[in-house]
Amino acid sequence: MTKIEEGLSRLFSKHRIIVWYDEEKGFLEDFEMISIPSVEKRKVNNNEFSLKYELLIQHPQRKYLLYAPFLRPENEDNWLLDIELSHHVFHTDQEAMVIQELDLPLSFRAWVKRHLEFFKSKERIQKLKHILGEKETETTLTLKLLQLVMGGEDGSIDGLVKAYTLGFLNGKEDSLKKELTRFGLHEPFWSFVENQFNYKSANPSIYDFVLESFQRSFHPLSGKAQVNNSAKVLLATWKDTRSFEESFKLLSDRVQEDLKIKGLLEKYPVEDLIQEDVFEDIDKRIVMEMAQHIRNETLSLDKVESALKLRESKFWYPRYRPFYDTLYYAAQLVESVKKNQELKIRDYEDGFKQYTERWYQMDQNYRLFLQNYRETNQNNALNPLYKRVHKVYSNTWLLRLSDKWQEVIDNQKDWYFGVHSQKMFFKRDIQSPYLEKKTKVFVVISDALRYECGISLHESFQSQTRFTSKLAYQVTGLPSYTQLGMASLLPHKTLSFGDGDEILIDGKSTKGSQPRKAVLQEHSKVRATTILAEDLMKMASKGEEAKTLVQEHDLVYVYHNRIDKVGDDKTQEDKVIEASRDEINFLVELVKKITNMNGNHVVITSDHGFIYQNEVLEESDFSDANVQGDIIRDNRRFVLGRDLSFNNNVVKYSAESLGIKSEVDVLIPKGINRLRKQGSGSRYVHGGSSLQEVVVPVLFIAKKRVDTVSKVDIDVLNKTNNRITTNIHTIKFYQEQPVSESILPRSIKSYFAIIEADESNKKIISDVVLYTFDSESKRAEEREVIKKFTISSSQKSSANTFLVIEEKVEGTNKWNMISKFPYTLKIGMDSDFDDFL
Repeated sequence: MTKIEEGLSRLFSKHRIIVWYDEEKGFLEDFEMISIPSVEKRKVNNNEFSLKYELLIQHPQRKYLLYAPFLRPENEDNWLLDIELSHHVFHTDQEAMVIQELDLPLSFRAWVKRHLEFFKSKERIQKLKHILGEKETETTLTLKLLQLVMGGEDGSIDGLVKAYTLGFLNGKEDSLKKELTRFGLHEPFWSFVENQFNYKSANPSIYDFVLESFQRSFHPLSGKAQVNNSAKVLLATWKDTRSFEESFKLLSDRVQEDLKIKGLLEKYPVEDLIQEDVFEDIDKRIVMEMAQHIRNETLSLDKVESALKLRESKFWYPRYRPFYDTLYYAAQLVESVKKNQELKIRDYEDGFKQYTERWYQMDQNYRLFLQNYRETNQNNALNPLYKRVHKVYSNTWLLRLSDKWQEVIDNQKDWYFGVHSQKMFFKRDIQSPYLEKKTKVFVVISDALRYECGISLHESFQSQTRFTSKLAYQVTGLPSYTQLGMASLLPHKTLSFGDGDEILIDGKSTKGSQPRKAVLQEHSKVRATTILAEDLMKMASKGEEAKTLVQEHDLVYVYHNRIDKVGDDKTQEDKVIEASRDEINFLVELVKKITNMNGNHVVITSDHGFIYQNEVLEESDFSDANVQGDIIRDNRRFVLGRDLSFNNNVVKYSAESLGIKSEVDVLIPKGINRLRKQGSGSRYVHGGSSLQEVVVPVLFIAKKRVDTVSKVDIDVLNKTNNRITTNIHTIKFYQEQPVSESILPRSIKSYFAIIEADESNKKIISDVVLYTFDSESKRAEEREVIKKFTISSSQKSSANTFLVIEEKVEGTNKWNMISKFPYTLKIGMDSDFDDFL
């Protein structure tokens, strides 16, 4: 079948009569050869009247092809005019053939001629046919040609610019430009860009347009940009499009270099840059300047927190999050130490109370500072701040607190054995609340999980909707080391020393999982067992092994040793910061595993805490106690022995006074000093009587039957002012509840969009605002958040405009709409100047 025959067959599917004029008689042979089923062929040769009688009267249902081998007559002389108007005229020039194949009106002939080169490919024509709509215009058709040439996702101007930009980044700009010129699309494309973005250039290029758009989006240069607000909105949508993220970074890096942004930023203070985010050098500048402010204490904590909160929603924040978190914990630590210059501790209970309520924060801030500082690869820009923070923590805070705490110890004479004593753990925290009530319980003992780590773990569970978490504390015995701590956590009557530093319960060993299991089974009076956390994690949650563990036991002790194992290794003691982070995450997963096995109650605690200082200690940090006698065991923080002599740098306790049946004496160095010992690590230590070593967490975790946790609700306060008349529109968001244990923060994405009534189509017309509502303030006005939106200049009016609020689906890259508020868009022609007022 010839091309002409194909075209005619297609037309006959829609028309009964087709008139074909052939002035040059060049297609007579083709006409003779054509054979289309159910179609009668007739030549027009001064027989118009008889033909019309046959077509309209005799056979009004038949299909006819009328071939007229002459020029089409003028209307007043055309006897077939009524046939043409009510049916179809077939043309055989190139433009007409294209029009007929696309089934477009003849009025598109001039448009087809302008882009005729495009239609010389049957493949391109077929692609165009697939995306044609019912009511096309020359504009919509041109946009679709551009979409096909550029490989755009859609035919919108924004989509075409994005596709052209990707072509530029992929080294295809020259070939795209050649194709646009070849198909007559170069000038139309840049005309569209000019109309939407006000971009004008005698020699336009996609990179020049991108450069102008970046300038428009960067306030210090926005006045020089030769584009309007629509370009600013375009860049905002690029930043918010995950698939374009890496491309945006490449563009930003190149523009940043070409515009010499680094040098320009030096002229501006941090407060003038805090809202900017199109260039990475902005974040570098903010980090460096804020680090200097925190180091010199020239910026209040409130201002630091406010600035860092603003950066959370910026494009480069994920890359610089460790930097900003480093700044945050540094500022918190410096400010907290400053506020606690005068320390007063009445007695043991007062010290424990103050430590668990606020002083633990210094240890936590120091740990999290180091954790994030290391994640920056210990960036040189933060090194001066690191030195300052370490000095504040080690030389000021630790020494100040330990000296005051040592005064309490010296005044008290005996060690603490009150209601929070670790020796009462089993009866107080396991037997009474669980076993006596016939409630199964898992006890997780994480070696060296100190109190501040327990706080972080507690906060992790509070953010989970599946669990409740209650936090308490207990105080270890002395020395604060593993053997004594592990034994104290078991049910027992008497503790005594065995060989070396081993602790016996009623004369039986407690060293290792199996001996502890025997003690637990004998003294708990219930079906009890022990298991290593690694072995439990290997079980299938619904498998027979897990089922047996839960059903056949009322009490399960689960042991895990990560922090202490790393810290006690001299070669890797500096990794205890990362070990603490990993342990917190592991314990969350461990509890999830236990609850998936139908273990609904879990208690988490520790045998002891630790002291950690990141630098190699100075000579003054070591004590020489001149210990002589029968030394059984010694390390940096305690000595066990008999008939010992020593100096005033240590405190002596008899084993009996520490609740251990033995004639052994225990020496504990004062404060946070370490005893000299060849070959031992010194950054990470435990065994002494410091608050960091002896105060450990007790977490009571329960699986919820019903989800009682929700996220804060978000409203818009000024939504009654729902007319948008300028390109800058201010929205006042409101967090309805303060964040609490049962009300969690909510992270949202918000923007203005035009949405069709059936929600089948959505066009974003503003920049995108990201924000996390996490205020704990009880004052309503402090939970108000004001954000300014830039509205695209390409859209002047619409009654279907909405402020959209979306929330990310946890664990995915998908966002769900949680609310939308209607607005009326009616922007004046001169409103592009609004942001310069």
